[in-house]
Amino acid sequence: MHLHDRAAISSVLPENILFIEWNSQIEYFTYSDDLKIHSWDGSAKDSSSKTITLNKGTHILDIDCMNISQQSMDQRKRSSEMFAIGTSDGKCYIMHKSGRTERIIDAHKGAVMNAKWNHDGTSLLTSGEDGQLKIWSRSGMLRSTHTQADSPIYSAVWSPFSTGVLYSSGKVMTIQSFATHSKTLQWKAHDSVVLVVSWSSISNLIASGSEDCHFKIWDPMGQLLFNSEPRLHPITSISWSPDGAFCAFTTFSSVCVSSAYGSDILEGSMDGDGISSVCWSPEGSQLVVGNSTGRIQISHLVKGGLTWGNYHVTKITPNTLELRDDFNETIEMLEFRDDVILWSFNYGYFLVASQTHCLIHKENGWNSPITVELRDKCPQFIKQTEKYFLIMDCGILYNFSYDGALQGTPRISNQRLTTLTADHVTAAKEVIATRSPSDGKSILCCHYRTGKPVYGDKPLAAQNNSGQQVTKLELDPGSPTGDQLLAFTDTARDLHLLSLSSGLNRVRSSLKIAGGVTSFAWNCECSMLVMVREEELCVVPYPPAVPNDPALLEKFTIRQNIREYGKHVTIESFSGHHVTLKRGDGLTFPVYLSPFPSKLQQFVSNGQWDSAQRLCSSIKMEILWVCLAAMAVHYKQLDAAQVAFAALRETDKILYVDAIKKMNNVAMIKAETALLQNGRTEAETILLQAGLPLKAIMLNLQLFQFEKWATLSFILALELAVKHDSNIDVVVGYRRKYLEQFNWTETIPRFIEYAKKVDIDWDAIEEKLMDE
Repeated sequence: MHLHDRAAISSVLPENILFIEWNSQIEYFTYSDDLKIHSWDGSAKDSSSKTITLNKGTHILDIDCMNISQQSMDQRKRSSEMFAIGTSDGKCYIMHKSGRTERIIDAHKGAVMNAKWNHDGTSLLTSGEDGQLKIWSRSGMLRSTHTQADSPIYSAVWSPFSTGVLYSSGKVMTIQSFATHSKTLQWKAHDSVVLVVSWSSISNLIASGSEDCHFKIWDPMGQLLFNSEPRLHPITSISWSPDGAFCAFTTFSSVCVSSAYGSDILEGSMDGDGISSVCWSPEGSQLVVGNSTGRIQISHLVKGGLTWGNYHVTKITPNTLELRDDFNETIEMLEFRDDVILWSFNYGYFLVASQTHCLIHKENGWNSPITVELRDKCPQFIKQTEKYFLIMDCGILYNFSYDGALQGTPRISNQRLTTLTADHVTAAKEVIATRSPSDGKSILCCHYRTGKPVYGDKPLAAQNNSGQQVTKLELDPGSPTGDQLLAFTDTARDLHLLSLSSGLNRVRSSLKIAGGVTSFAWNCECSMLVMVREEELCVVPYPPAVPNDPALLEKFTIRQNIREYGKHVTIESFSGHHVTLKRGDGLTFPVYLSPFPSKLQQFVSNGQWDSAQRLCSSIKMEILWVCLAAMAVHYKQLDAAQVAFAALRETDKILYVDAIKKMNNVAMIKAETALLQNGRTEAETILLQAGLPLKAIMLNLQLFQFEKWATLSFILALELAVKHDSNIDVVVGYRRKYLEQFNWTETIPRFIEYAKKVDIDWDAIEEKLMDE
């Protein structure tokens, strides 16, 4: 990974470029000492002719550009861009890019140090030399004053989703939430005045720079994650990349790029000192830097390689890629007319996106790609599935086949999707799942072509039980369409599993399966999940069985130490038994797992249960028998399950399966098999649909043998009896017998009520059970 200087513009502006804002893929703005805002064409090598003149005598201290394009999916054309400008005379100007002043606000006593739009452009944040921090409406009306510091507030930013603010005053940084009864978090961040702060809305990490020449990265709780070596000069500006993976910061004479957790820092320079501002392009592949000599420099962040199967792709220059086939020992050099912004390689298709086009290369046909024109010319990310791929272009999600045909633009939400990254969108089979753009805590699922909700009338398919914001989500490409699994991590680094089984408006709750997870990925060939956790690579060989039996996790999770690869390791890809890991510096490393769990799944998916049993018998690994037992129960293959339980010496389950096989009633067999998967609700539904309410009641009563289920089991049984207006005496009788064993008295009002209404006749109860 390195910085490649692509373009430089000099001797066009007067000295001292103060601010740079990149509002779209094709346009960015600079402000300099000539009191003009210059508009530049991001794809050309020279400037455009458009300038906007401000009133003379006004010295600008901060400028923020609001791009309000794509507020909704119905609004296809870009709306106008607005600037918020903070000046030295205490005023804040709201100005259109055409030069028209919309509003002049008397914001502070003294200079306005910061003026920042929130993420959806509905509110404006200002801070000043008077130590005050104020929130304004878009039209310039004062909404609230949130703080009164003892010293000037030099830097202030919005929190993710605009639920609070972060500001610096002196050596102290403060996070103030707008929620009721929330506590203000404050800590000493540096040994000198904090000059700049930045908060990534994607990674939820905070970066700060100070006069003490240190650059630091923090988590939202104020815990220090990284502290750089002291630089030669104070930190002058900070900017997070759109995907939150990198953070750029500048000093007087250098520009640096750090990974999200500071594990690797690239350093570059430009002709002339006095670097004052740095900004990322919308897709995160380019940096634009300005300095005091009037020079603008555009640099490309050339990241590490990309691996799929036996192919490895390396970016040599911004428009040249090297494709190496390790199996055939061949090298292809792919040169493109435009700079490569995005690339993705999976399922035998290599996709390369520039600012204006997306090229689809098929395996063994690298020199004859299919070209797809991008409508809005602002690609953000690419997601591939087996039969189609998604590309986000200026807030709109487009669905293309690998033949280049547009299959639809699925409407996921009425809100714009420009805040979403590749980690927040996933697709598999016919389902697209995204993190909710409104709060980041919910998950939306829709059809991949039409955008219609696939799990009920409401697009909200699931609610994250932890209450944390979702940081990454992935659908399992190996699970069947009607029983898909979704894995996601939250800001607490907990990994959750969510079953998206068929059924409209079902209540779906997530299951936490691991903590401290920094990266995870699904296998693209079968249903296997791999995660990086506490310097270990953990593999769950058959996740579909976990929601029904969480105890399986401890039995069949495969662990492998990866401490030798260093910290901040992420998973690049997972195919077959091959995992590709990536370090913070962009280097990739292959890790090979046991091939037997994936081979076992292959046998099971093809219905070859005899072959699966022979594999387990010949390899003699206990974990394979555990996997086979879980798969057999999941697919309701009782013979294979009994063999697996016998190999594991689980006598109770062997006898239980044997009892099920001796039953004659089909409904009872299905219900007992569902119970074998801990599916009490499913078993109860099967019995009720078969017209066996007493069996459903007895099913709940039998669960009282387990102490933690006792009270709940009786309550559920009573509800069933009352609902069907039958067998209430059976429930009350068994409840009374249960209490007499412990010399307890009844305390539940409903049981006391029905105990007075029914007579307990055990002969009649026994006769009912015999008849059933």
